[in-house]
Amino acid sequence: MKIFRSLPMLLCVACLYAQVAMQSEFDAIRQHEEQRNQELIRAGFNFGYGFGFGKIRKEKFNRLTFIIPGEAREQQLHFWVETTAGGVCFRLLDPDGNIVVNWSGHKGETSVTQRLHSGKHVLEVDTTGADEGMALFSAKGQIVVAADLDPKFFQEFPASPANGYHWPYLLFVPPQIKVPCLLVVPNNTGFPTLDLDLLRASASNEIRNESKLATRLGCALLVPMFPRPPTRDGNLYLHALNRDSLMTTVEEWKRVDLQLLQMIQGAQAHLEGKGFTVDRRVLLSGFSASGDFVNRFAILHPDRVLALAGGGIAWPVAPIAEVGGDSLRFPIGLADVEAFTGEPASLDALRLVKWFLYRGSDDHNDPVDYRDCYAEADAELIRRRFGSTPAVRWPEAERLYAEAHLPARLVLYPGVGHGPTPAIREDIVQFFEKCLHDVYGAPISSGNNVAK
Repeated sequence: MKIFRSLPMLLCVACLYAQVAMQSEFDAIRQHEEQRNQELIRAGFNFGYGFGFGKIRKEKFNRLTFIIPGEAREQQLHFWVETTAGGVCFRLLDPDGNIVVNWSGHKGETSVTQRLHSGKHVLEVDTTGADEGMALFSAKGQIVVAADLDPKFFQEFPASPANGYHWPYLLFVPPQIKVPCLLVVPNNTGFPTLDLDLLRASASNEIRNESKLATRLGCALLVPMFPRPPTRDGNLYLHALNRDSLMTTVEEWKRVDLQLLQMIQGAQAHLEGKGFTVDRRVLLSGFSASGDFVNRFAILHPDRVLALAGGGIAWPVAPIAEVGGDSLRFPIGLADVEAFTGEPASLDALRLVKWFLYRGSDDHNDPVDYRDCYAEADAELIRRRFGSTPAVRWPEAERLYAEAHLPARLVLYPGVGHGPTPAIREDIVQFFEKCLHDVYGAPISSGNNVAK
């Protein structure tokens, strides 16, 4: 009888060990997916989308809709999968509904190189034959994901030249607003375009992804739809807020930093009209060109920024005006900020902003090498004074921010390529949470803090 009484406990212990083993196996798969994603990023893949199924998501059939621009060239596509049991099927459909890629796997990967027709494509990921695991779709080339947004939480505001902005913006209001602060994430298509449909698709995907951060922080989120004009010399990089973007006289493209301030003001008025209290200072977050944008925006408008997280930056704006007799004009440094703001840069104002700037040690994307980011003379000065590569320059930037006594954290993540990892995203959340707690204390709780 003792044997039978102890049998249920033995079975429970066995089940517990089995659950632990399965959890460990799934966690290992997630780590493999992130590792492969980083390897593909280092290999030049500029887009990656992961599908978790089983423990993460119960859906067994996933669709990803994306757009290939008309000017796109040959695309390199990569499919990766790993499951605990069973296989996954990838099917890529062109704008006419024809299957252009059909691949299945249990543990493995394949690459396909071909020119895709312009227009809307659909990737179907069928996991009905698998237990649990991860699938990863990556691409090298021009690609824009189109996200379906729930109108209950997402709203598009049209361009309003009369109010100072010539492009639409998207606003996300989470189910619960806990802090009186707006989060702003600049858009970044990754290639030149004036096509509003492409800009809308890119911004919709951006705001859907970043809505997770906004929901955790308990704040509303704004994403603009600024273009990246395909100019002849390719130097009007509005998404990076480069120097030429501050000097253009084309009305629709002129001073997108000031256009963004007007969008922010409009969004704040909208939220206040719904009964929310909103600080005039905002949180900023961006990566790559958007990382440059938030760093440069905060330098120009420190009184409107509470904190920022900027990643993938090759050279943060130095909080000094000159070094060794070399004048550091914006965006290398602060020498002529007055030309764009009407007054000299103030270190006292910059010290009121919280800064989190980061990049990966294996991120070899260096905007200093490209003329749409820096003039040749500016690039030469950066290399000569601060280092030939981003990794070499990073300690110099860290030193300059420390010597200027800015409350800044500059991090070089080892082994990371051109893309934020889950660990980096968690660091961003914790950075913003601490900033919000330091300013507002405990999350605001009132009768009107639930979004309607």
